[in-house]
Amino acid sequence: MQNTTVDRASLEPVVPRRRTGGQRGSLLASTRLAPWVFIAPFFILLIAFVIGPAIYSVYMSLQSDRTGNFIGIDNYRTVVQDSDFQTAGGVIWQTVYTLAPFFCIVATTIALILDGRAGWAKGSIKLLIFLPFAIPATASTILWAYNYSPDSSVFSGVLHAAGVNNVFAFATPRALPYAIMNIVVWQNVGAWVVVLTASLAGIPQEVVEMARIEGAGALALVFRIKLPLVAPVLVLMVVSVTGYVLTLITEPYLLQQALQVPATFTPNMWAYNISFQSSAFNLAAAAAILLLVISSVFAVALVLRSGVYRLQEHD
Repeated sequence: MQNTTVDRASLEPVVPRRRTGGQRGSLLASTRLAPWVFIAPFFILLIAFVIGPAIYSVYMSLQSDRTGNFIGIDNYRTVVQDSDFQTAGGVIWQTVYTLAPFFCIVATTIALILDGRAGWAKGSIKLLIFLPFAIPATASTILWAYNYSPDSSVFSGVLHAAGVNNVFAFATPRALPYAIMNIVVWQNVGAWVVVLTASLAGIPQEVVEMARIEGAGALALVFRIKLPLVAPVLVLMVVSVTGYVLTLITEPYLLQQALQVPATFTPNMWAYNISFQSSAFNLAAAAAILLLVISSVFAVALVLRSGVYRLQEHD
């Protein structure tokens, strides 16, 4: 009979080695450093393409275009007192108070209709609504420039029936802002429908069922349960749409020839025109800073006024 020898050391339990102080410190340091490594590219791009240019624009806006000397806020006075800039500001104000509510109502209504529905139809509708957002703004504007012409539009029958015989019917001062708003809504509303449907899907089903048990109808569910719970997204949508309108340039610029849009139709077009036609880059910088301040003040005021992002204290 063959004897087998068992090594007692192999039968002893393996005790994990404790990390030394240096190892624990390096692990803790790497754990704390990891989040900063992931978010560092965002801050680098933010500083390079947003904060840096904004600071340089402030510096430029305080200097004279002719002499380069420091002139304080004279450029801001010139911008505000310019009649073309005032007209452009009026157009933007009209567009903001008309487009922002309409845009939000359309996006929210479509999202509420799609909420709670399943199957291929919901996904197909969301895809069809989202598709215009995937098309570049340049292509969308050119597409609608053709659609506004009764001779080349896919809606030619409707346009002729409405008495629109040529494209210049959309070029009137009253109709032009709405022609541009139509392009903005068509192109961007789908993205917010997707965001809102995702937010509505995140509402706990228990809350909805409890409200139904308490006797809440469809309208009560919408206005007392669903909309209050997605209020932060709604506020973000209003801020985003307002900021988009304040910096509007692509759509009206590309429609200049088709609809005879004035070269200074919006504040951004005014700044672009005065920069490259008159080489008044410092005046353009002042206009850009004014738009930045106005949009920032509006966003902060809306967020603070709504209170939807206020930190909640947990008991």
